[in-house]
Amino acid sequence: MDKLLRGAAAAAAAAVMLAGCSVPGINSKGGGSDKMTGSYNYSPTEAAEAEQIYDWLIRPSITADNIISFDASRIDPDNADSKMYLNYSVIRQTGKYGLIDYSGNIVIKPEYDNYYLCSCGEIVLFNAIDERKEEYEYCTVGADKKLTSYPEHTEDDTNVYYWDTATQKVFEGVRGENTVTEYTGKRAVAVTEAQVEMDDYGTLDVTVPEGALCGMAKEGQLIIDCMYDAYYAPTYKGVGSTAVAFMNASGKWGYFDADGSQIIDFICDGDPNAYNGMLNDDQMITHPFLFCDDYIPVYKDGFYSYYDFSGEQVVRSGEFAQARPVNNGRAWVKQGEYWGVIQLGDIIEEEKPKNDSSSSSQTETTTTSSSTYYWTQTSDSTESQPEYTDVWTAATDANGNPVTSASDVWTDTGVYTDTDINTDTSAWSDTAATEPVYTDAPAVTDQPVVPDQGGNAEPAAPDAQTGFFEY
Repeated sequence: MDKLLRGAAAAAAAAVMLAGCSVPGINSKGGGSDKMTGSYNYSPTEAAEAEQIYDWLIRPSITADNIISFDASRIDPDNADSKMYLNYSVIRQTGKYGLIDYSGNIVIKPEYDNYYLCSCGEIVLFNAIDERKEEYEYCTVGADKKLTSYPEHTEDDTNVYYWDTATQKVFEGVRGENTVTEYTGKRAVAVTEAQVEMDDYGTLDVTVPEGALCGMAKEGQLIIDCMYDAYYAPTYKGVGSTAVAFMNASGKWGYFDADGSQIIDFICDGDPNAYNGMLNDDQMITHPFLFCDDYIPVYKDGFYSYYDFSGEQVVRSGEFAQARPVNNGRAWVKQGEYWGVIQLGDIIEEEKPKNDSSSSSQTETTTTSSSTYYWTQTSDSTESQPEYTDVWTAATDANGNPVTSASDVWTDTGVYTDTDINTDTSAWSDTAATEPVYTDAPAVTDQPVVPDQGGNAEPAAPDAQTGFFEY
């Protein structure tokens, strides 16, 4: 049986795309379960001398069944037009999947049954409407950072590599296909033992025998003998960008660099949280994470730790009940029952567009901010925790300073919903060239009480609400 991590792109890549992308919602506490490794407390006898090199960005305070981040091993750097995998993670609450950013904001409310990571960089959430007709409901974040029901779909055309035991040569093919060609590239690649033969039409076909083993080749030669049961390697990038993991006969994983030198011994267990989703991963094969930002979360004997690319343990085992890959210096971790975010390495801020030297400093641009409101009922005991997300757009000059003119406009694109299914669509507007005035359209029966940006409270409705707000 082929030991490679085969993809399952057909169901997601060829599906009919239906509308249904939901707005952000309240970060409600979740129940349910997930294929997540167990939670464990720190053992002071386990590598206690390891240096603690992280800082807290968000102290453990977020409740979720699971938070899933990606190690970018399935991202195509030449065709990645989305940085979602760097800036967002999948959150699972009450058995459903949504999206959360590294500031702890719910970006897409958890109400989807499945997810996948596209090689283009998108994280896509979806529900199956009719699998026989390949009809699905999708939700993702577009290039304009707005929610969309129409994600990019990338076919799983990733290359896989074989070591022909007869000719002692490396061949490459497309995952799921039998036709191959000789590989003459110079980069290190993980290979699986196979038999390559020419058919009657002059085409080279590959056959992977049952029990085939895996190794690594470079420049046409084996640098790690085919002696391992499985591997997990980057799909598009070279091994040198993140290393490769091999599994031995005991089911333990170890890491090697592009020269075939061992980085971490065979002490690691496969982590079901490293699954990338159905587009280009195999849910039946439990593998570990690969390196991101020169760090890797290692799951070993029920404990989590972090190692660096030199093979040194930099966060002691058991410090966290769960640990995820480091993306742009940030990683989700779990202590006790709550999730938080640590900084492990440098955080690179996205570059703002450079100002044209010929443009005026008062050139207006547009910035978008958001807040999520957590409401508590004060008068209607039959309702609990309705949700309200406020997103406004404000005019700024070329230097990023607010422009106090009649053109300042705040747009509230969020929705306020309670169990009576009332919806409040409102707008911030500034017509007096001073602080904005809150206008409400249309009026609803259940209207929250919240100050506007000028500190003026909205009119109280019969079913008044109070809650936490932040600008």
